[in-house]
Amino acid sequence: MLLDAGEGVQLGLRQQRIPFQKIERIFISHMHGDHVLGLPGLIGSMNLLGRERPLHIYGPSNLESYLLPALKLTETHLKFKLNFIAANPQGMHVAIQEKGARISSFPVKHRIEAYGYQFYFEAPELNVRKDRIEAFELQRSEIIQLKRGKDVLRADGTRIKFAQACHNKTNPKCYVYSGDTRPCDAVLAASLNADLLYHEATFLDDKRRKAKETGHSTAKQAAQIAADANVKKLVIGHFSSRYRNEELLAEEAEATFKHVVLANEGMKFQL
Repeated sequence: MLLDAGEGVQLGLRQQRIPFQKIERIFISHMHGDHVLGLPGLIGSMNLLGRERPLHIYGPSNLESYLLPALKLTETHLKFKLNFIAANPQGMHVAIQEKGARISSFPVKHRIEAYGYQFYFEAPELNVRKDRIEAFELQRSEIIQLKRGKDVLRADGTRIKFAQACHNKTNPKCYVYSGDTRPCDAVLAASLNADLLYHEATFLDDKRRKAKETGHSTAKQAAQIAADANVKKLVIGHFSSRYRNEELLAEEAEATFKHVVLANEGMKFQL
């Protein structure tokens, strides 16, 4: 899954050694160029590399009307299907729910139609302990039943409880991406108790008025959202180029919320 596709998206993917063809879904937050201008080229490269599987693209209602003419004018004749799914401007909308994953969009407050995304993952099944498979001489049908959280009752009256045979289920994981936004209740609601929140922090708080005028947030405001939502970790990014020392933004955020990380290219996080 890829979130936004600015001008340097292909270079960034190559630098991180992420194969283009592994991307199954792309989520676009809004139609400003630094979030979407790299999308036609990325899709064109996928085509040249022989992609045949469909690509699912989520985002604002006018995303399709931007992308299809761009591909047509550049004579990019795709060998695979593009599936467009428009986000719902009215509120939280579940875009995908499968195999323990639930991905939802929610409208945020920017200068144009814009969305954040919540990624929620929960193990769909329990894992059976290997030592219990041998000890109880479990059959395949019994393993399947235990993985679903159901006890096994054998013909001789023996009951094998799933709690005895399975590992404890891992805790659900939640990642929230704010996109470009002023501080808003939608981000707060989506981020409640999240493991990781990425929130834009374009300005320091002395530029709060400028932030509001341009539909952005300050580092202090991003930290306040994280604190109010009780998230485990906050990543801030989308910094104005006026700040040569980005540590100033981190310091301002940390005065309100302690667990802050500055976004840097190539960063990886374990949830």
